[in-house]
Amino acid sequence: MTAGFRGFWALKIVPGHTYTQTVDASFRVSNAALGLTLADDQRTSVVATVDGKDFVLCSLTPGKIEQQPLDLWMTEGEEITFETNGNNEIHLTGNFIIDEEEEDEKGPCEYDLPGLSSEELQEMVAEGLIDPVRLLELASDEDDDDEEEDDSDYDSEDADMDGRITEITEEASSSDEEEKAAPVKELKIKKQAEKKKRKEAADEEEEAKASAKKAKKGEKEEKKAEPKTVTTKLQGGVIAEIKQEGTGAGAKKGARVGMHYIGKLTNGKVFDKNVKGKPFWFRLGAGEVIKGWDVGILGMKKGGERRLTIPAAMAYGKRGAPPDIPANATLVFDIRLIDFK
Repeated sequence: MTAGFRGFWALKIVPGHTYTQTVDASFRVSNAALGLTLADDQRTSVVATVDGKDFVLCSLTPGKIEQQPLDLWMTEGEEITFETNGNNEIHLTGNFIIDEEEEDEKGPCEYDLPGLSSEELQEMVAEGLIDPVRLLELASDEDDDDEEEDDSDYDSEDADMDGRITEITEEASSSDEEEKAAPVKELKIKKQAEKKKRKEAADEEEEAKASAKKAKKGEKEEKKAEPKTVTTKLQGGVIAEIKQEGTGAGAKKGARVGMHYIGKLTNGKVFDKNVKGKPFWFRLGAGEVIKGWDVGILGMKKGGERRLTIPAAMAYGKRGAPPDIPANATLVFDIRLIDFK
């Protein structure tokens, strides 16, 4: 026997009540679920009694297991009792069972085709209750019988029926072709893949935004951390760019100062430097160095950094300092005051 499902079956089991019946139409219980209103959060079991024996079908607990799939078949003539053990209401749901072989064996006289609308026929074909090919054969048989009895009996109503059967058959065939071309599983996998791609694209976009925001924040912090350069024009046209202020008191005339430095021409060529180890010491304002240094270093603090652009008149003048410093050369010094006494 090939079984199919038709119609909806349900039973609401209220705590403290039993539900006994002799099955007059076979049915299948496919699911058990807690009711909409809960009496407590304790477990409630569904009990079925068959042939005087009790069987627990399932146990449901609010917040943990609130529904349970079942596959319980009850055939015509059986006697069964349903009840619960617990305080919560349980809903059983399922379908009535039909014998599809018996349905297939029905003769033309058992189908009142002219009495069914096109919508009803379509619904029966969709539910699997009528094979569209078989339906067409039945209609053809009826037409043959009618022609043998009296060709004049064929009227507009029969023509409408033929039209409905042809329409249903074409729709069913079209539906079958579409299902073969795009199976449900393939469509589901395709949708999952598209969903995954959309999620990955969204994640990449979000990550890019976060990276851009982080980079922008880093740029702001970097700019904020960079010391502000102050440019001052001093005596003799010496230009001092103060890059780091330093700490403590400023060096005064007559103090011995220790310096690290790099000396360059305006074309970038380095002619002298002392950037690590023992600093270069001299007495400030005593003429021991070029005038541009005496002017440009005066007032500097320990750890202070400056760039001095010194015109030739405040450096080596017309003579220069061959071979490294040509005549009338403007000099650029990056200097750092290490200490002074």
